[in-house]
Amino acid sequence: MVQSCCQAGLARFFDNFESASKRLSRLIHNSRLATDELALAHARALVARLPAEGGVRLALDWTIEDWQHLLVASLSVGRRAVPLYWRAYAGADLKRRMSRYERDFVRALFAEVLCEVARRRFVVTADRWFADVNLLDLLNDLGVSYVIRTKSNYKVRIEGRWQRLDALKWRTNQRRRAWGRVWYTQGDPRHVFLVQTRRRERAGQMGHLALALEPQPVGFGDDKRVCATL
Repeated sequence: MVQSCCQAGLARFFDNFESASKRLSRLIHNSRLATDELALAHARALVARLPAEGGVRLALDWTIEDWQHLLVASLSVGRRAVPLYWRAYAGADLKRRMSRYERDFVRALFAEVLCEVARRRFVVTADRWFADVNLLDLLNDLGVSYVIRTKSNYKVRIEGRWQRLDALKWRTNQRRRAWGRVWYTQGDPRHVFLVQTRRRERAGQMGHLALALEPQPVGFGDDKRVCATL
């Protein structure tokens, strides 16, 4: 049903709805379709349209539909995310392997898809599930900047002692606090730049929003916005 609804939505963009629906169905069910090669060709076509200069934000995320898990890298275009490159995995294959698959995906992304673009232009953003020290090491080795949310129960070393992230204090109605370089994760420490942010909720209370990890303060000159224009 979900697949049929998606096909119908796509088919409405064509003049002949019935013909477009049949063509889309044949494409999706074509057993000879090389999905990995198709994803790579799509990604390279998008990369060819990137501007010659300026920062580019890449968002990493998992999309889950039933047993199928899709790891996606998207380009931020204004306020929207355009899928750039993806790989599919069966849910049963991810047990104890998710972190390794994420690192393999990032290696392939920069080696095969983004190899023609200077790495200093990129900022990778991701949710707390990607706040793995091994992934941070890989991004550092690649020379790619990142801003990654982290889990509030992790510990950082501040003021000479290890503290849980959700125990860090705020100053009055402060919305953003940069802690500078700190040691992250007590069991296997890494040196990162920690930023604590929050926003005001509808009820007027200040709610916790994110704790972001960066290899260094991210910014391109005076312009802190990072986006791509296709």
